[in-house]
Amino acid sequence: MSKERFTERKNEMQNANARLQEAVAQPETPIIRDAVIQRFEFTFELTWKCLQLYLQHLGLECGSPRATLKKAFAEGLIETPEESDIWLQMLEDRNLTSHAYDESLAKRICQRIRDAYAPLLNRMAERIQTLAWD
Repeated sequence: MSKERFTERKNEMQNANARLQEAVAQPETPIIRDAVIQRFEFTFELTWKCLQLYLQHLGLECGSPRATLKKAFAEGLIETPEESDIWLQMLEDRNLTSHAYDESLAKRICQRIRDAYAPLLNRMAERIQTLAWD
């Protein structure tokens, strides 16, 4: 774990987030819905892994996405209990989208991405950019 790896991961996450924000700004069609979900999946992955690197740098153990999100809340990176609940729902939805495709489920998850997840991921991307690696 190094400062260089954290910087690299932050840049990857920032780029993924920009691509997600670009997709959610488009009117929904089946192709855009699929793009939104795919971009959500990789943005979420890069975000939790970036948080994990930072938390490990602080000396905290967090192996799984759930453990990482809980530690991020405990450390104030996720600010409120309500926001924490959304992050955990985001994790559940990411798990659902990566294992099977059901169109009605995809529509519901895409709507949650547009309404709640993309804004939270965007705020977290901005927050992570301000984290110092000392």
